Amino acid sequence: MKKTHIFLCIICLLGTIFHMSLLHLNEVLKVADSFAYLQMASFLADFSQEGLGNGWFGFVYSLPIALMNIFIDDNFIAAKIVNIILLNISALLLWRISTRILSPTFALCAAGLFFLSPTFLHFNIHILSENIYIPLFLALFLTTVKFIENIIIWGTDLHSLQKETFTLACLLWLMYLTRAEAFIYLWSIGIIAITLLAQKHLSLKKFLWLGSIFLLTFFVFISPYLFHLHSLTWEWWLTNKWASNLRQAELRGVERMDDAGFEQAVAELSPDKHQLIAGFAGGMVYDAPQIEWSLWSFISKNPSWFIQRVWQNQKKLFTRNLPEIFLWKSPKLYDDRSQVLFYQNKVFLFLCILPLLTLIYGLFKALQKQRKFFYTGLSFFIPALIFFTLFFTLNRYFLIFLPLMLVFFCYGLQNISKDRSRVFQLIPLILFINILWAYGLSLKVYYSIESPKDQYYSLKQEAGEWLRGNFSGEEDPRIMERFPIVTYYSWADYRWITPYTNDIWDIVEYAQYNDLDILVVDTMDFETYRPKLRKYLTQTPDGFTKLKEFTNSENHKVILYALKK
Repeated sequence: MKKTHIFLCIICLLGTIFHMSLLHLNEVLKVADSFAYLQMASFLADFSQEGLGNGWFGFVYSLPIALMNIFIDDNFIAAKIVNIILLNISALLLWRISTRILSPTFALCAAGLFFLSPTFLHFNIHILSENIYIPLFLALFLTTVKFIENIIIWGTDLHSLQKETFTLACLLWLMYLTRAEAFIYLWSIGIIAITLLAQKHLSLKKFLWLGSIFLLTFFVFISPYLFHLHSLTWEWWLTNKWASNLRQAELRGVERMDDAGFEQAVAELSPDKHQLIAGFAGGMVYDAPQIEWSLWSFISKNPSWFIQRVWQNQKKLFTRNLPEIFLWKSPKLYDDRSQVLFYQNKVFLFLCILPLLTLIYGLFKALQKQRKFFYTGLSFFIPALIFFTLFFTLNRYFLIFLPLMLVFFCYGLQNISKDRSRVFQLIPLILFINILWAYGLSLKVYYSIESPKDQYYSLKQEAGEWLRGNFSGEEDPRIMERFPIVTYYSWADYRWITPYTNDIWDIVEYAQYNDLDILVVDTMDFETYRPKLRKYLTQTPDGFTKLKEFTNSENHKVILYALKK
């Protein structure tokens, strides 16, 4: 075994231990999306078609959880183990990608930074599709780079190119079944293929033949899933999230992503109060949207507003989202008045900016010396840049580019290290220590934020477990709540979100029509997201009877109300 491989194994082992040592930050289900993936895993384990989901969440991430569930009865723990396995696969793929432009030492640095990134740590310790979406993207990127190299450098025969084209289609197929928006990377493969054709590295005959194999494979493989979506929606679309996403884009603020606009967009009621108008289906039984939206109607409704929104989204992406993905909370602390005064000075801000400047330098040097690699990355980034800024930008939409950012950062370090003077040879080490310092600071802040949440979510877990043992119905309870934590721990199969309304009788009508049993009212959800209904933290709402109240020493409160029938 080569020395490099030994060091890589050591990095993976230490990285695994590091992530496992922080799993206690997620001992209780805390993220709403996690319910959907665990729900689909349970259905897949029972070979139920419902395991394919309702189109809002892809089922590929749930597959390995269902398989791990064969050996581990608790699907929550099974998912954590799957995350650790996928974490190491991602690191190995990133190392393979890094060796394309980095020396062995700096390729190992990129893999090490991947394990230490506070941004990815957040997603890895939670049950979210990024855990499998990232390794799939890295595999797609690596295969694309090898495909380009084989055409330009090695002149590989057509038979081998056909195999790689098929592999590309299969990887994109799996990405699409993980998150539907992956279809935008069809444009990326198209951009690369057209560029190779224009530069005469591909003949027109090969271009058409390989393009046909790629498109035919992709669409044939996704066709069963499209039929599944059609059985739910009676429409032929690659995704059924258009209506809700366009409604969110209309109502959500650019600055604040999880505001009242989001609540209204996903949970506003239809005029008859019987379903959610945008068809939001985050772990619920699917309801077709009752609003007609198209991208063209969204744009033409107010073109100047649309242009302004896209500009604001793009500005936010480059000034906030991407820096936060790369360094997480470090730059933001400079303006946080709650922090120690040391953070309120320009030296701190400068230390945070240094890694970003190194990243930019690495991108610049790659553009000069590693153009094939640089333009391959750009061909994947541009479709994401265009597509997501049409609606709204969230860090998680661009998280898949974090590994590539680490590669370019290390490429910047590598180029700085080529200076022969002893003084300049120390700079890469100083910059590497600098990013470790920024990551350590971010981790400290993240830990301080996440640790107190356990008490609150444990209260919801207690309520769910109590309901599981005390609900008198013949079937599992049908529960309304914003975050389906009580729902998960009550072992209920489906989720209903509490409607966004100021009138309790709207909720009663919705609950009666859908034959629901329980309304969950709790401190965080109602004080933050349903402020006009928070009075029901102290008084029983009309149409309901109080079933049980749970409180803790932090004055958190969870109340279970039973619908009068």
